[in-house]
Amino acid sequence: MPRVIPAEAMAFLAGALDEGAMVGIRVTGVDPTHQGPRVRFEVLLMRRRRGDTKRLPDRATIAELVSRMVAIRWRDSPVPREIPETHQMDLAASHPVVIGDFTETGPGWHWLLSAAAGWIEETGVPAGFRSNQVKEKFGTLRWYCSAAEDEDRLQAGRIVQAAEWVSGAVCETCGAPGRARPGGWMRTACDAHAKRR
Repeated sequence: MPRVIPAEAMAFLAGALDEGAMVGIRVTGVDPTHQGPRVRFEVLLMRRRRGDTKRLPDRATIAELVSRMVAIRWRDSPVPREIPETHQMDLAASHPVVIGDFTETGPGWHWLLSAAAGWIEETGVPAGFRSNQVKEKFGTLRWYCSAAEDEDRLQAGRIVQAAEWVSGAVCETCGAPGRARPGGWMRTACDAHAKRR
């Protein structure tokens, strides 16, 4: 297993969470799976400070999604896999119930969306689940979806929220670790693609 895989997973996680939210998270190993190399994280419980009303990220779900995304990105390859040229059509064909017909996102979020959709399918697609719109806004993912009122909807909602958090750490162009880049238009980019604009 390349040593870069745990480092890349931590880079995605650190980009999705702020410095305070990274406290108590560490890589404990990498497991080969049929999905690809799955990074194992230890995520300690985080306590809210008294009086703090800021929304806390679901760190365990975000870490699990990063692990799944990195696995797909590196599956059966010594380097990150190329993103399919027809990434939007591939997502719609691979995950027709969860993704729907089309996404309004750059190619770099292909592995993120694939991992999130696959996880929702694995846990059971909630009754009446529908992705109304999957797009980029202000440099991060916006995934608007709906489902019937039932318990399964909660897990799907956590996965969708985790994908929105993680998107702020994934280059919209190539899928490498990135960060929000201000300018004329807010976007998430790696260092290489930030320089090209």
